[in-house]
Amino acid sequence: MAEARQSLSNKLVLKSKPYGRRRGLIPMVFCLSISWLFALAWFLTAVWLINFHILFAAAIATSTILFSVYLGYMSYKIVAESYRDYTFELTESEAVLKVVDRLRHASMTKMVLLDDVKFAEYYPFTDSATIIFHAPYTDMEVPLWPLEHEGEDVVDFLEGRGVHVINVQSDEKFPD
Repeated sequence: MAEARQSLSNKLVLKSKPYGRRRGLIPMVFCLSISWLFALAWFLTAVWLINFHILFAAAIATSTILFSVYLGYMSYKIVAESYRDYTFELTESEAVLKVVDRLRHASMTKMVLLDDVKFAEYYPFTDSATIIFHAPYTDMEVPLWPLEHEGEDVVDFLEGRGVHVINVQSDEKFPD
């Protein structure tokens, strides 16, 4: 999805960056690649050890296979995330998150009225920025990390509309 940001006096629209430009992708792919190489090396070591000590070889092969299953799951999650596009829209009265999953050919829309929001939790961490809206009928989590101008624009917009935003890095207490 093309990068886009539209900000009007009464509306803020943020769209996700292309997957290749999202934060944390390159280090994650690098680490997974190295992990797959280590899994292959340990599996080949287990095959070589069969001639010397079959129980030890079986233990190494079993643990390597279990580790490979976990790596396969992590690899799948990265590929699945690459097929998701996010659009987050804030207006004077509502917050709307649209997620389009091109892998599963599905889409989802979540909405919360800003007047109903008791408070919002803001997690400003660079690679996993998130905001969670707490309303009586839902807790809507919005991933900000894939969006073009994450975090501060959203926080400023919400505070300008009277929504209480709590930065989790501060000492501020959560309301009851």
